[in-house]
Amino acid sequence: MKNPYHQLTGTTLLLAPMVLLVIFCNKKWDEPPGFTGPQISATMTIKELRELHVAGGFEQITSEQVIAGIVVADDSKDNFYKSVVIQDSTAGITIKMDGYSLYNTFPEGSKLFIRLRGLWMGEYGKMLQLGGSVNRKNPASPELNGIPQALFSRYLVRGQLQQTVTPKTVRIDELSDTWQSRLIRLEQVEFAASDTGRPYADVLNKQPVNHVLKACGGGSIYVRTSPYAKFAALHTPRGNGGITGIYTVYKTEKQLLIRDTGDVQMNELRCTGNGTRTLLSENFGSQVADTVVQLPGWKQVAEAGDKKFIAKKTGGKTYAELSAFATGQPQVTTWLISPPLNFSSSSNEQLQFKTRDGYDNGATLQVLASTNYDGGNSPWKAKWTALSAQVAKGSVTNIAANWVSSGSISLRSYRGQVYIAFRYEGADPPQTALKRTTLFQLSDITVVGN
Repeated sequence: MKNPYHQLTGTTLLLAPMVLLVIFCNKKWDEPPGFTGPQISATMTIKELRELHVAGGFEQITSEQVIAGIVVADDSKDNFYKSVVIQDSTAGITIKMDGYSLYNTFPEGSKLFIRLRGLWMGEYGKMLQLGGSVNRKNPASPELNGIPQALFSRYLVRGQLQQTVTPKTVRIDELSDTWQSRLIRLEQVEFAASDTGRPYADVLNKQPVNHVLKACGGGSIYVRTSPYAKFAALHTPRGNGGITGIYTVYKTEKQLLIRDTGDVQMNELRCTGNGTRTLLSENFGSQVADTVVQLPGWKQVAEAGDKKFIAKKTGGKTYAELSAFATGQPQVTTWLISPPLNFSSSSNEQLQFKTRDGYDNGATLQVLASTNYDGGNSPWKAKWTALSAQVAKGSVTNIAANWVSSGSISLRSYRGQVYIAFRYEGADPPQTALKRTTLFQLSDITVVGN
């Protein structure tokens, strides 16, 4: 009998592995399951945990309970030392942890589950915290120890990342212990005058600093900063606005700990102290209609085209007006420059003005600022910075009926002697297609500060 394998042809031998390959290529593999988070859930709220605490005491949790919260502050900027702060929808609590660079494992925005059995609650300066044990070496003043790093995995389980907590806006007079370790926001507040423009902490002497923060409606709170914070050497703002941070207490003191200077937005005019001061005000009311604008301390320079701003009056309102129309000049460039403004003894300066346009065909009116202009007849030799402002445009057939407000333009980044310039650029060459003769009207120029 013939060996049956001898009957296989060469072609058949080649096809055999191909058939096996097709079989394996068509095998359906099971898709991996999507990430569903850790297999753990909260059994009590943070508020319920806090309610187990007796003021002045220490409590060890002996039951199999779990809390969960979002990390709202970590140690990435070193203003929170060996700790993270979590909160759920009911309350917040600070977790003392005996480790460094905690943000690498438990970053702000991550969900954190905490197995409570074996952990302790206790106070530091009436600030409730959760930790690993109690140090009773000094019986008169026992302290809460952090959770040892070797035991992190026993007690702490990280959940999903990039969770969002919206800070709750409250008033200083509303703050009580129920707000401890929660992310809050205060509005219409400002640092006390003596604490503005000061480093957040004393880096040289390695000392924390409490700066007084005041509310426009009354009340104050300390902003406390560690000398080891990465932003400790930066200066506190001079203006008014909002601030976000973690509410804490030390004995009878209310304190706010910011996570970084991005939590501080104080760019508005102050509401207390000396109040608002007018540093410049010009509405051209002193000018004679249909004459070249001439104001004490102001400078007009025709860089090209020999055309200057003219005073005009309509309906009881006086303003400065300029257009390259009918000049026949290939270029018209004119500067109207304010007197020097001294920002050395002011703060939070803001500029405002109003404009109208007419017969718009492309000419421009810019507003500029300079700190090195010498007050002479060659302003183009100085360094000028264009300011972001709303300037009238688009009225192509006649003069716009309504004045356009520039909005509040912040000048707080400028110090010392500052000049403000309005620079017109147009052209009236013979070629119609190249004409840029837009008419601009300017009035109600003010600079205010604290």
